[in-house]
Amino acid sequence: MRILHTSDLHLGRTLYGARRDEAFEKLLAWLLEQIKVNSVECLLIAGDVFDSATPSHAAQNLYYDFLTAVKLQTNCRHVVITSGNHDSASFLNAPQKLLSAMGVVVIGAACSDPAQEVFLLKNPSGIPEAVVAAVPYLREADIRTSIEHETDEEKDQQVIEGTRRHYEVVVAAADKLRKEALAPDIPLIAAGHLFAASCSCGTEERSLYIGSLGQIPAEIFPETIDYLALGHLHRAQCVAENESRRYAGSPLALDFGESKNKSVVLVDLEKAGEPARIELLEVPCFDRLEQVCGTADEILARLSALASENVPMFCEVVHDQGPYAPKLAEDCRDALGSSPVVLVRVMSRAAAQNRISAA
Repeated sequence: MRILHTSDLHLGRTLYGARRDEAFEKLLAWLLEQIKVNSVECLLIAGDVFDSATPSHAAQNLYYDFLTAVKLQTNCRHVVITSGNHDSASFLNAPQKLLSAMGVVVIGAACSDPAQEVFLLKNPSGIPEAVVAAVPYLREADIRTSIEHETDEEKDQQVIEGTRRHYEVVVAAADKLRKEALAPDIPLIAAGHLFAASCSCGTEERSLYIGSLGQIPAEIFPETIDYLALGHLHRAQCVAENESRRYAGSPLALDFGESKNKSVVLVDLEKAGEPARIELLEVPCFDRLEQVCGTADEILARLSALASENVPMFCEVVHDQGPYAPKLAEDCRDALGSSPVVLVRVMSRAAAQNRISAA
């Protein structure tokens, strides 16, 4: 089976109020094309479909139009979507029955019986071809019971143990389902939206994306999982140097500090226990993000150069060197003039340093 693994779409996310609907639309069109040209049989989105629990109508339209196009314009038989910490579980789950008629599996919240998160995928002839443990973002209430006066260490250990138990139950249910289907050799795919302890969030990612739960050791995931599709961290990476346990990363740079090198994961699985074949598909840049740093003079010179390119882009200014410049924001707007460069933020670290020095 050929799988396309992505995550952290964050549909509807803005850059300090600047909308990026066109970039998200182009991203989804590109994903659709990759599904077609690479003969993808299963699309797996591992959480944070939306950036907000109350996504805009534009973001919702992009989501439903994309799922409809996958069904009508490609030969992709299965779509598996799990929630992330930014998603509303009830919002994702609301159209669950309707989407299931299109071959779309949606798990917005942890089920009271984790075995209900396990699904058998079949080929057009009705023959089982894979089993999926579609584990969503596990909130603390899903996996632990609060104890009065507990320490942070005790809380983190409970989170780890609760996550371990959850994956043990879903994998056991997957094994049972394979046996009942008389298909013990079909591969087991699992999803997750969490922070694996051996991975790095990188300096480009804000702490708000990491969540409050403890970091999960790689060894809690049962070895019988043939491919673990993770979301939550925006940097594409494998877990504990294991190529079959990996983060796809966000396919679109979501902030000025994020790496522009984005990808999705193409996974080929044949039989249980056999290594997955992994290929990273580089995602094009659908809109340009420029962060300009330095002294006031350096910033204005760089903005003038960007304006002269006459190319649409979003720009963030970080004044991090030289004396405080009280008119910098106004000067930046003047330097850009009527160019298609959209200035979304001017931040002065020099101003903060001035306040500290005066205190």
